[in-house]
Amino acid sequence: MKLGWGKLAYAAVLVSVVVLTISGIGTFALGNAPMTHWVLMLHVSAAPLFALGLALLSLTWAARSRFDGDSSQQGCAAKALFWLILLSGLVVILSGVLPMTPLFGTHGQHTLYLTHRYSAMVLTAAVVLHFIARTKR
Repeated sequence: MKLGWGKLAYAAVLVSVVVLTISGIGTFALGNAPMTHWVLMLHVSAAPLFALGLALLSLTWAARSRFDGDSSQQGCAAKALFWLILLSGLVVILSGVLPMTPLFGTHGQHTLYLTHRYSAMVLTAAVVLHFIARTKR
């Protein structure tokens, strides 16, 4: 059962990262930033799937991604990428939610926006590299 939840979590993170990347980074890369209309709605609608998938992924994969010399099938690079995905995913979530609070002024919100953008790029690269590392084993 644990393996099934882990695969479901991994699939949820993969699907949501693809949608979020296309709607977020894709919009920026095509010169259509900031996101508006249906693209923004798609981006915001995929975010909860990402957050839930990331939380479930952390619960189901953390034990097999430890660096304690066990006989896990994952290599060192895949384990490092897993932890990078969790860390950058947390930064993406926090930097996307915190600007919705009245705690930050204009400069703080702009800093959080840039943090969100660049941590999302790191997250996307880590997910792609982790997926490649997993499919090569």
